[in-house]
This record gives sequence, structure tokens and C-alpha cells, in this order.
Amino acid sequence: MYFNSSLSSFVLFLPSTISINSSIFSSISGITSSFNSFSSSVILLINFPNFFESISKKIILFITIFYYTFNINFKRLVMKSLFILLFFTLSLFSLSLEESKHLLNRTSFGFTKDEIKLFQKLTKEEAVDLLLQKGNSKDIYKKPKNIKDVSIINKKIKEISKEKRKKLRKQKNKKMQEIKSWWYEMMINPRFSFREKMTLFWHNHFVSEYKVVKSPYMMFEQNMLFRENALDSFSTLLHKSSHDLAMLIYLDNNSNKKSHPNENFARELLELFTLGEGNYSEDDVKEAARAFTGYRVNKRKATFKILKKHHDYGVKTFLNEKGNFNGSSIIDIILKQKQTAIFITTKLYQEFISEDINKKEVLEFAKKFRDSNYDISVLMRNILLSKSFWRNKSNMIKSPVELIVSFLKISDIKLKPKEYNLILKYGKDLDQDLFNPPNVNGWKSGKDWIDTTSLIIRKELINKLIKKKLNTKQQNELQVKNFKTLDYQIK
Repeated sequence: MYFNSSLSSFVLFLPSTISINSSIFSSISGITSSFNSFSSSVILLINFPNFFESISKKIILFITIFYYTFNINFKRLVMKSLFILLFFTLSLFSLSLEESKHLLNRTSFGFTKDEIKLFQKLTKEEAVDLLLQKGNSKDIYKKPKNIKDVSIINKKIKEISKEKRKKLRKQKNKKMQEIKSWWYEMMINPRFSFREKMTLFWHNHFVSEYKVVKSPYMMFEQNMLFRENALDSFSTLLHKSSHDLAMLIYLDNNSNKKSHPNENFARELLELFTLGEGNYSEDDVKEAARAFTGYRVNKRKATFKILKKHHDYGVKTFLNEKGNFNGSSIIDIILKQKQTAIFITTKLYQEFISEDINKKEVLEFAKKFRDSNYDISVLMRNILLSKSFWRNKSNMIKSPVELIVSFLKISDIKLKPKEYNLILKYGKDLDQDLFNPPNVNGWKSGKDWIDTTSLIIRKELINKLIKKKLNTKQQNELQVKNFKTLDYQIK
């Protein structure tokens, strides 16, 4: 009776990720009749398959055999010992507090108390799989209203008065602020944090600036493109980006035509998006530009179209291949290059592991990435489960956005809609204004985020949020003095 009640209680507390085959219990009497000694039960334990997942089964089986083999006092002693052994064994495979913090700091803009509790119950594999599962969610918060209506002007700019233009500009800027706040809200929510971290990465990879594009709608649609493909196929993301309205305007492809090719988009496609400097020739840039001639954005309708009269249908030679290539053909050829997988892998390695790369490891990850047909989830799983990821702790500086979101998450501060203006202001003051990277190269990283001025502004922001949103008791519980040190700037 003691065994039955103890076992029932024990099973209730087993992690949900471990499945216990009911046949173990139903066939236990048969097992005990075949194994009537301690030595034979040990042999059974050793030979039980699937060591890691079945370790709890082995110990439960061991407990059962002891119950039927020894006297009552000895049985109770052994069962207690084995219960302790089981919980100790399970804890060996679960994330520690520091490991949980490390994983969430790198992938999810920090952590909440509930996230820390959850992740300490998971193995590394389970934790990463959970992140990827959440990251592939298509759920979003309700979009800000009337983004397209505010963005599209059906008249020529010259036909609009100065006062009207000023009013329209204010409306668009206000709508852009709403979109930024909307994005911050999703970054803060643990359901979306990893996906939004990846969205931010792609935002800083396929760079566009609102200041240049001047359309909240186009910037929002680009942001959604990054979100929807954040952990899917890089091939799909790259192809879609070549039709992205904000991208084509930002990189001047609206002026790219057969008679006067504009090389801006083609150059950045090769240098910043896929191959990296030194892995193509100037002739490759010129030929790629020809392939993208006629790729146009109709600003009044906010649509993409290829204008046949401006497209170059001639034969082109690109990366040692020859043919009548269009933009899609050029991207297909780029994706054939091993260097493309290496370039993207290197950037993600530097984002999540260390700025100092392990070339051998990068090549291994890149091969698996390419072999998976550029599945970003496959690459991220390999990165997050690598020994290098778990070794490289507290060696990276948080960007301003990471600093802001991580503080809001760990302090459990809930901002009212108007209070987002404060963090938008400080994000801009710290040189990370969402939707406005400084140039086509994107935001800086690492130690470049920190100087005397930025440290003062960072501490000022944290002090304001603490005073504004936390009472004395909450401050003491949170040990807010820790957030004012340089250690908190590290991830």
C-alpha cells in the first residue's frame, strides 16, 4: 500500500516531457517473478534502452523490484533513497538558473519570473524547441488602425499646399510612433519575444529607413515580412525582399531602368544581404543591376510591378553563369553559392554567440543550413544547442532596445499607451530608433553601444522607469541597485 500511494504521488510530479510507459506497471508482477534478486534487477536496469528519456522508468522499476524483494523497513529506506536519486538525476538535465537567464537574455530580450521558473524545468533541447515553437507563431497584437489610409497620397506633392503637407507629415509621423509602440509591446510579451528578436535581426539586415521611405504602411509591411519569415526559409525571405516596397524605394530601384541602370539595390544585395564584400566582382554588380531593371513601386497604390519597357531582357553573365536572367534568377544563383550560407551563419553567430567567431563551427553550421534548403529554424537550433553558445556567457553588450525591453520584462512594469513615448524617446537618444537605422549598414553592435554619454543616458532611463512605475517595496524586492551597474548592460 505504501508503494502504491508513493508511486502515484511521484508520477504526478514527473515533468510532462517524460512519458512513462504504462506497460511497465502492468507487467511488473511478471518482471518480479523473473528477477528475484538484487543483482538481476541491476542487470535489467543497465540493459533498459534509451538511457536519457527512460531514466525515470528505470528508477521506478528498480523501486518496484525492491518492494517485492526485501523486508518492509529496508524497502522504505531504499524507496526514499531512490526518489531522491531520481529527482537529482532529472535536475542534472534541466537548465540551471544561470543557464535559463543566459538563454532568455540572448533570445528573448531578457526574462520574466514565470519564464525562469518554466525554463528551469526543461532540458536544453526542450527549451530551444519551445522557443522555436513560439517563434513560428503567426499571432500578433491588433494592428494600429488606418496605416494605409494615412500613408497613401493620391495627389502629386506639388498639388498639395504647404500647410496640408505639414499636416500629412505629422499624421504619418504619429502613425509611425504607434507602430513602434506596437512593436515594443510584442517584444515585451514572452509569447512573442524570440520571434521579435529575430524580426529585429532581419530589420537590421535588410535595412530600410522610414526617413527615406516616408511611408508608415510600407515600413509596417516590411516589418511584417520579417516577422512572418523570421524563422522560416531564408530563400523565401530573400526572394520576397526583392519585391518589398520599402526596400526598393530605399535602395533607389525605382530609378533602375534599362537605359540607365542603378546599381544600389544590386550592390547591397550582394555585399550586405548575401555574399559579403570581396565575394563578387564589379561586373557581377552591373549584371545583377540589369536583371532588376524595371522593378518598380507605384507609390500612390503602394504596389509592386515590373515595367516591361524598362526591363533589360538581354543575356547577362553573373557569378560565372550566363543567361537571360531576371531578379529572381539572380537570387537563385546567389543561393547556390556556399558563401551565402556562410555569410548569414556568421552574422547570426555574432548576434547570438560571440562577435569573435569560430570559423570551423561556422562552416559546420553553414553546411547544415544550406543542406536544409536555408531553413532558419534549423540554423538557430544548431546555434542555440552548440557548446559555444553555452560557454559564451555575459560577453556581449545589450543594445538600447534589448536594455529597455529586458528591464521592462524583469521588473514586470506595465506601460500605459502614452508611456511608450518615454522609451521611444530614449531609444532614439541612445541611437536605436526603430525603423530608422543610421544607414544601409544598420546599427552598430557590441562595445560600440557604450561610451560615457550613452552610459549616463541608460542609467537615466532606468532611474525614470523605477521612480515612475515602482514603489519602495517593489524596488527593494527587485534590488534595483543592480540595474544601475554596468553588469546589467551585459547579456
